[in-house]
Amino acid sequence: MKTRSLLAFGLLAVVTVALTGCSAPQPSAPENEPADDVTLTFLGIEAASPQQLQADAIAETVRLEHPEWSVTSMAAGGEARLIERRIAGEAHFYFSSSFRDLEIATFAPLHPGIEFEQATAYSLVMPSSEAHVQLFALPRTGLTSPADIVERRYPFTMGCGAGIMRSLFGRILEYYGSSVEESESWGASYEAMIASSLTSVESLQAGRTDMGFTFGTIPSPALTGATLDLRYLPLSDPGLVSMLEGYGCVPAVIPAGTYRFLTADVPTVITIESLVARPDIADDVVYGVCEAVFKHLDVLAAAHPSAVVLLTPEYVASAVALAQSNDEPYHPGALRYYRDRGWID
Repeated sequence: MKTRSLLAFGLLAVVTVALTGCSAPQPSAPENEPADDVTLTFLGIEAASPQQLQADAIAETVRLEHPEWSVTSMAAGGEARLIERRIAGEAHFYFSSSFRDLEIATFAPLHPGIEFEQATAYSLVMPSSEAHVQLFALPRTGLTSPADIVERRYPFTMGCGAGIMRSLFGRILEYYGSSVEESESWGASYEAMIASSLTSVESLQAGRTDMGFTFGTIPSPALTGATLDLRYLPLSDPGLVSMLEGYGCVPAVIPAGTYRFLTADVPTVITIESLVARPDIADDVVYGVCEAVFKHLDVLAAAHPSAVVLLTPEYVASAVALAQSNDEPYHPGALRYYRDRGWID
């Protein structure tokens, strides 16, 4: 599978090659210097989340390199609000995962008056993180696996994103012969929140929820500081893993010790998230953003260390090659930057 090849190559690359040790040619200046009146907004999802920390850090690198630009970073306030801002043309740079098919299937019916796929189109700029799919429960639930949820018809209250995440969890339930709708019939309920956020931790501690489902980078700052006990449920069923691979996931492990309560490795899957841009952003502006990020990797490393390990020449080249083979568009400004660096042909 091509996605598996990208991850296997990329993970090997981050171990064997450091960015500072690459003997690539120095980049040339963009053909046309970007205008001084550039206004950019970088959007994450929720304040204080790992993704938002990354958005803030990337925005800061752009401010350092282009102080004449007007650059803002902010949390969209949820997945649905990010979609609305994308449709309105207000999101210049943001993050998207490989779950594009689920995004279209989930949100297009909510916007019947527009051509949703076209209105929310984006171009890839650079790989941003490896997002682990995470399913966890309070120990008092007695749950040990996702199959256990369906077999016991457990009436959980789950903290879970209302859009793509609930759709993805629905696919897991369907694999075991159930559905979101059927789970609600046996008493299960869903609370719209990012399961690795401070809001979710507070809800678990208060007993308002007893499960969480999300995908994102690890460790999550909110879960790192949590004093509650959680049990991660393994996503290791070969058939389930194969189904999730159809959405661009590959097998992975959440290592023991990632959190205080995690005493053993937990098998799961991961997907690649990317920094993306509106397709109509000028090439020289995207070039300038790439230049700023790679010139100030120390700023990004301080906020989001796991993002930096993906930004090696080898991993970027693999990401570009895979995207092109899958007909996923990389922004021309980003491609020109990578060509100038000698990372791609």
